[in-house]
Amino acid sequence: MSLEKKSVHVRLSPEMHQRLGVMADFHEKADADLAAVLLEEAIAGKFHSFTVAAERMGSLGLIGKDREI
Repeated sequence: MSLEKKSVHVRLSPEMHQRLGVMADFHEKADADLAAVLLEEAIAGKFHSFTVAAERMGSLGLIGKDREI
């Protein structure tokens, strides 16, 4: 049973689209399926960096979340 996924439309440069096609062929996947995996990996990595930075900023008192009034 798979989770329902949301649809996102993206545009790639011709060069990146060609690279995606080569990688998808190598992994025997459809372009869209591999693009979804790569995009999810990139988002997960960037979001982790974002949350770590937010936590550090909070502990330094640089954001309002942890400040005393």
